[in-house]
Amino acid sequence: QPSPRREAEFCLLSGSRLMVDYSVSPVGIDPNEMLVEIQPRDRLLRISREEDLIAQQETTRILVRGMAHEIKNPLGGIRGAAQLLDRELAGDDQREYTRVIIDEADRLRSLVDRMLGPNKALKLASTNIHEVLERVKTLLEAESRGRIKFCRDYDISLPELQGDKEQLIQAFLNIARNAMEAAFENNHPGEPPMITFRTRVLRQFTIGHIRYRLACRVDVIDNGPGIPQDLLQNIFYPMISG
Repeated sequence: QPSPRREAEFCLLSGSRLMVDYSVSPVGIDPNEMLVEIQPRDRLLRISREEDLIAQQETTRILVRGMAHEIKNPLGGIRGAAQLLDRELAGDDQREYTRVIIDEADRLRSLVDRMLGPNKALKLASTNIHEVLERVKTLLEAESRGRIKFCRDYDISLPELQGDKEQLIQAFLNIARNAMEAAFENNHPGEPPMITFRTRVLRQFTIGHIRYRLACRVDVIDNGPGIPQDLLQNIFYPMISG
């Protein structure tokens, strides 16, 4: 009879220890022939954690979208009423207050739109990820006026991928801009603020519950103080900063 899946700890030749799940099943009719299936437990735990995180993020996304639409509806009424009131007022001193209301309503609407994320359909095309990162590097070099050092560690064997180039640029620009701000907080003497872009090919990689034959990994590494541990699980939610 097949044995149930069990947990065990292996001691490797390197001296390190590895937690695994294993199961034993008979093969054919010969009782001496057994099939042993072993899977590293850390990989299973990682997949489980990713699935839970994806489910939480999807729930949060639905709540945020619902809340954002509820906020935008009264904002439109407030802005419209302020415009009508502005037309009725005679003096510029009084109009100054209605213009503040209009400007703040526009600002809040823009903030809500940012929370909702991109509202344009993806324009998928063959995209070179290194061209995306080089564009981000050029933009940040101009923003920082040369005060930050960039290092590139690219895997040139990476094939092109299907993606929306402009949205990829915006996404990596947001991440790298945060990395730049963190790098400027570095207080180590003699060590300049630095960002490293690293790309790698991952094979047979599982994201959520889907296994991909090939995946592209991009690391944006800075020499700043690091992300606080309590923010790590939430850094890709809207309006999160550390």
